[in-house]
Order: sequence, then C-alpha cells, then structure tokens
Amino acid sequence: MLWLAVVLVFVVSSVTFNFHTKKIPVIESIMPPVGAPGDLIIIKGKDFGSLRDTSYIEFGGSKLTASSYVSWTDNEIKVVLPANIKDGLVVVETKDARSKPAFFANTTAAPVAVSHNTQTTMPLITSISPEKIFPGTLLTIKGVNFGNSRERSKVYFSTDREIKKEDQSIQSGSEDSDFIEASDDDFNYVYWNDGEIRLYVPDGASSGFISVETPKGKSAKRKLVMDSKAGKKSYISPRTYLVQFGVDIDETNGDKDSDIILRCPRPFTTPAQPNVKMTEYTQEPVISEFQHTIIHQTPGAKSALGKRTFQQNFAITVYETRTQITAAKLESGEKINDMLISSFTKPDACVPSDSEEVVELAKKITAAEKNPYNKAILIYNYMIQNFQIEKPSKKSGVSPVDLIKHKKGDAYDFAMIFTAMLRACGIPAVPDSGILVNSDLKSQNHWWAEFYLAGFGWVPVDPALGAGMEFQSWQKYYEPSQFYFGNLDGQHIVFSRGWNEIKPSAPNNRIVQRPKSYALQSIWEEASGKSIKYSSYWSNPVVIGVY
Repeated sequence: MLWLAVVLVFVVSSVTFNFHTKKIPVIESIMPPVGAPGDLIIIKGKDFGSLRDTSYIEFGGSKLTASSYVSWTDNEIKVVLPANIKDGLVVVETKDARSKPAFFANTTAAPVAVSHNTQTTMPLITSISPEKIFPGTLLTIKGVNFGNSRERSKVYFSTDREIKKEDQSIQSGSEDSDFIEASDDDFNYVYWNDGEIRLYVPDGASSGFISVETPKGKSAKRKLVMDSKAGKKSYISPRTYLVQFGVDIDETNGDKDSDIILRCPRPFTTPAQPNVKMTEYTQEPVISEFQHTIIHQTPGAKSALGKRTFQQNFAITVYETRTQITAAKLESGEKINDMLISSFTKPDACVPSDSEEVVELAKKITAAEKNPYNKAILIYNYMIQNFQIEKPSKKSGVSPVDLIKHKKGDAYDFAMIFTAMLRACGIPAVPDSGILVNSDLKSQNHWWAEFYLAGFGWVPVDPALGAGMEFQSWQKYYEPSQFYFGNLDGQHIVFSRGWNEIKPSAPNNRIVQRPKSYALQSIWEEASGKSIKYSSYWSNPVVIGVY
C-alpha cells in the first residue's frame, strides 16, 4: 500500500505542477489596429509558445487558415489578413489556454487617416459631364492620377454655407468651410479608377467648384454650375457646441478572459453639421471612429480600480438649414440613386413602413397625389392636426404604430411614423436621432426626420416641434408648424441618421441595446466570456458650452 500512496502523491503533484505552470497567452498590441485584406498584421505579447503547432488565432470568431501565418514566436506573431476576415475580437489560443481578446477593425469599414505623399503626382481634373447638374445627378469626372481604387480618397463640392471667420476649416482634407464631400452614407460613389470617377452629386452641393483629393494631394478646383430650378438649400447662423457624454462601468465580476466592449455613438457629420471633433476623453478609445461609433474595451474581471468612466467631449458646429422648393419643377423619382431608394424605402427595426395601419393611413392621406413633396406635406399636416404630442415616454417596448391607434405619442413616435408613411409611399426617408438644445443649454433626447427629393436632396422635418412640443429656442419663428417642414434650427445635434445595424464582435457575445435613445443603433455594449456580471450607466449628452 505504501507504493500506491507514493504513486498517488506523485500524480497529484504532477497535476498541480502542470496546472500552475500553464502559460496563458497575453495580447499586448495589434499593429496596425485597423487593416485591410492582404496587410501584414503583427500581434505582440507573451506566452504564445515558440512554435505554432496546434495553436491558432481567431479574428471575429473565424480561425485563420495555415496559409495566413508568416511567423510565430513566444512574443510575436505575424499573419497576413485573408479576404474573408471582417472585424471583431482577436484571440490567440494555445494548447495551454486562450488569451483575453483584443479588438481589430477592417479598414474597408473604418475610416483611417491617410498621410500625403508629396513626392508623387497630384490628381488633375480634365473634364466633367454633364456641365449643368443638380443634387442626385450622376456625374462623370475625367482626369489623371485619381488612383486605381478610391480607398480614402474624396470628392469635394461647394455648398451654400455661411462662414465664420474663426472657423475656416470644417474637417480633415478640406481647405474651406464652404465645401462638402460626397457621402458614403448616401451611396454617392459609384465607380473609381485612375482616369475616371463616377458619382452622384451629394445633398447640399451648390454652384461653385469641385475638387478631388487622394493620398497624393488635392486637385485644383474646377468650376461647377448647379441647375437650381427645383429649389435651393442654404446653411446659416452657425453655432459650435461643446458636448459631453459617456458611460460608467462598475461592479464587474467575470472570469479572467471576459471583456466588455462599449460602442459609444459618435456625432454624425452632415452638410448642416460639418465639424465634429473629439477634444477630450477620460480613456483613450481602441478605435475613435468605426461604424459611426467610438469603441472602448475594458476587462470584465473584477477590478481593483472600481468604477471606470469612459467619457468624451466633442466640439460640434451646427448650422440652421433653410430650403426653398418649387414642387412642380422637381425631377422624376426615376433619377434617384437606386441604392438610396432601396435603403431608405424599406422597413427596419425602427421604421414600421410595412405595418398595415401605416400603409392604409398613408394611402388615405395622400389619395391621388403624385408629387412626392406634396405627399410629404399632406402627411405632415395630417399628423400635426390629428395627433397629440406628449412628453418623452419611459416605455421602450411600445411600437410607434400606437400613435395611429391612440392619436398621441412622443417625438420618437412622430418621427418614426412620419418616416414610415413616406417610405410606404415610396419616398426615401430617414429618422434622425440626437439631442435638442434649449436656450438655457439644457438638452434632451430628440428625434426628427428627412425625406429625399429627386433634383433637390434631403429635406428636414420635425413633426414633434411642428405639432407644438415645448421647446426654448433662441429665435422665435413666425409659425413653428410651417417652419419645421423644410427648415431646421441650429439647436438639433444629430448622433445617428437611420438605423445603424452593428454586428457583434464575436458570435456568442452578450448584447445590450438602448431603445429610444439619442442614437439608433443595434449594439451599445458587448460582453464576452463564460461568466460575467457588471453594471453600466450611460449618461445622456449634455452641453457644457456654446460659442
């Protein structure tokens, strides 16, 4: 029996020794944190093992194939990113253990700064056609040195915007604050090669100039004439707000491999809101701009740090929008970008445009009317005359269709139903979500809408303010019910345009949503790990200054 006891002691000792000597791989950095298929990705850390053997790397839940690995050492792994990898959590798994995840983003979806190479040839525009255009026109630009693919290159157009002397630059890459760039969100870009660019003229463009910017530099401006027979849009009286918002994470209690990923909404850039700049933060983001969000990552294991605050401050310049529209001179709806029509006329998680009640009411209100502008104003007038506006509701599970049933609802219901009825009529429309700033600088979550007209562009509408919602404005408008159809004051700060469908970073992550908030997005928090508990508190945006 003595020999048996000795064997048991030896076995137990061996198991204990092996348990304590297991090396858990640790990812310390991923360079670059944003990359594209074909890029060399370098993962640095420790305890990866001197040989790959059966170890592997996951990107967003997908294992890399053997051909992706370039080298593998105990503290550095080099891989070539394959084409099928998107974005998400990166994990190194060895025979001993699985690392805590780190975040990686695909450059095809994440904006990144591009350094200029002054040693190469600048882009040059030789011709544009047609010469007379309007918003939504398919424009062909010919020239040289545009690059064989667009990547982060841009096309800029003049816009009718009142310029503040102290604000001579609206964003990286533009010389003057009276220029806007073509928009990916509106599917403006169609085709790009070294000698030719085809794109739809963006919303807010006006007569003036056009230029092309690539990593090589910016082309000389070329004159452009807009045919404004359908109307005119202008941006006046700019104000710059200092806005603060964020989230607190506390009472974390999870396994050592757990993580929390935060998707803080990032204020949108639009022709009326051209300057959006992060000025300060309490924790440096993993990625400062990805899918219209700011990404933070924090361990889910119990922390001696206690509460962790992820707060950011932004300087946001907002213009008042004014429109003058001649409905009879609008272009045919057939000339609208097909991608824009298909994306902004279908139902989604916020806009119930396929609801039977919505379709029937829209048909009843518009009757035999064919003109999209006239349809929109008929729907707007019906809503402000027949529906009662209430203060924001605390209930998030109630469908906005209840507005039709009960004849009363909040700003969210008004914006979603207005958008839904326009989409049901085949008119591209999008709900805007953000904050409304009162004259005392107190802010509140708010929702309004825009609809698209061929030959003109996006038209702003705030059905809730038009219906008489209480609001302290700096300027008294002659008649709010008339003003807020086609115009917008400079006290609306937009955080999202339409529903932002975000995919989780890993398939099994726990997801947290925040319905009826200041941004319309599918994911606000992700938690990874087998067992994790924590508390979170999201602060609504507050205005801490204005000038």
